[in-house]
Amino acid sequence: DLGVDILAVTLDNGFLSEGAKQNIERVTKMLGVDQRFVSTASMNEIFVDSLRRYSNVCHGCFKTIYTLGVATALETGTPLIVTGLSRGQFFETRLTPDLFKDKPVTRDEIDHMVLEARKAYHRTKDAVSNCLNVSFFKDETTFEKVQFLDFYRYCDATLDEIYDYLNQRLPWKRPADTGRSSNCLINDVGIYVHKAKEGYHNYALPYSWDVRMGHKERNAAVAELEDEIDSARVEKIMSEIGYDLQADAAAQKAKLVAFIVAEKPFSPSELRVELLNYLPPEMIPSAFVHVDALPMTENGKVDRDALMKKVDVKSAQQRVDYRAPVTEGELFLAEIWADLLGVDRVGLDDNFYDLGGDSIMAIKIASRAGVKGRVLSPEQIFRHQTIAELAPFLQARRNAPAAQEAKPFDLLQMDDDSLKAIAAAMGAADRPSS
Repeated sequence: DLGVDILAVTLDNGFLSEGAKQNIERVTKMLGVDQRFVSTASMNEIFVDSLRRYSNVCHGCFKTIYTLGVATALETGTPLIVTGLSRGQFFETRLTPDLFKDKPVTRDEIDHMVLEARKAYHRTKDAVSNCLNVSFFKDETTFEKVQFLDFYRYCDATLDEIYDYLNQRLPWKRPADTGRSSNCLINDVGIYVHKAKEGYHNYALPYSWDVRMGHKERNAAVAELEDEIDSARVEKIMSEIGYDLQADAAAQKAKLVAFIVAEKPFSPSELRVELLNYLPPEMIPSAFVHVDALPMTENGKVDRDALMKKVDVKSAQQRVDYRAPVTEGELFLAEIWADLLGVDRVGLDDNFYDLGGDSIMAIKIASRAGVKGRVLSPEQIFRHQTIAELAPFLQARRNAPAAQEAKPFDLLQMDDDSLKAIAAAMGAADRPSS
C-alpha cells in the first residue's frame, strides 16, 4: 500500500514446516510480492554449534538468516531489511532500565548502540562465520548499504484477533505438521535441550514480559510453555544433525589442557581466537600451559607421563589461564562484570562474550560504571572484549555523583510523564498507549 518494492526472504533450515512453506507461497502470491527461500548445506553444523553454545537452535537460525539476508540484500541492491519480533522481545532487548538510570537517552543514541552491537555480533567467531561467507561484514559500508528495521509487534491485538485477521484477510492456514512454533520442526529439539541443560523453558522470558504488559493471561502463557515433546522424535533429529546431548554435557565438565613451547608468551584469548580458525569450539582447550620444552621418550614421541609429572596442571591452569586484575580500574571492571554476568571471578583475559555477555549486558555494564562515577560506552565493550583491553578506556566522570546502587523501577508503576519521556526516546511518542 505504501508503494514499497518487497522481496520476501525465508530461511529453509531443512526443518521448516511444509504448512509454513505453503502459507508463505500463498500469501506472497496473493499480495503480488516476490519471494525466495535461502538455505545452506552447513545448517546441521550450525544447529550443533548453537545447541552447544546456547542450549537452543534459535541462535544459530537467527544468525544464519541475518547473514544470508544481508548477502541477498547486497546482491539485489535492497537497502532495508525488516524483521519481526514479539512484543516480549521488545521490552526484553530494548526498553531496559539500565538505559535510563544514568542520563536521558535519545533514540539516535539507542540506534547507535544497537548498530555497534550488531557489528560485534556479526564479527564474532562461531559456526556461522566458519561455514558461511561473512567477509562483507568486515566492510563498514555494508552497514550503510543495508540497514535493519526491527519491527516489534507491541500493538494491543490479542492472539484471537490476529487469527481472525489472518482468516478473514489472507489465505493463511495453521500448519498441521508442527507444534507450538507453527514454523519449525526442529524447535522441539531446542526446547528439549534447553530444559535438560539449563533447567527451564527457553521461551519463558519473552512470555513473562507478555504477561507483565497484559498481553497474555499468566495461565495462558504457562499453558503455551507446557509442550508435549516427543522424545523419540527429538532423539532422531539430534542423531540426524550429529548432536549428542550426553557428550555435550560431559564435555562441559571436562578440562582440555594445551602445553605450549613458544619463544614469546601468548595470552589465552589470542590462542583461542586463532584456534577457532582450525578447530570446532568444543576442541578449544580450557587452559594453556607454557613450558620450556616437551619431554620426549626414547622413540621420539612426547612423554605424556613425564609432562604431567613435570607440571601441576591445576596450578598451572590457574596461573596461566587466569590473570588476576591488579590496577584500580581493572578491579573496578572485574567486580561489575562478575556481578552482572553472574560469575565467581573475572580474569584480565576472559572474553566478554565467552562469559555470556551480549549487547544488552554491555549496556548494563556501561550504565553501572556510570552510576559508580565512571565513563564507559557499550561500543567500547563491543570493541575491547577483555578487562585488559578495556581498562585503559575507563575514565572518571566529571562532577560524578556519589557512588550508589541504582534502584530498579517497575514500568507499570511509573507516572504518565515518565512513560511519555521513555516513549519519545524509543520513537513511540505518537503511540502513547504503547
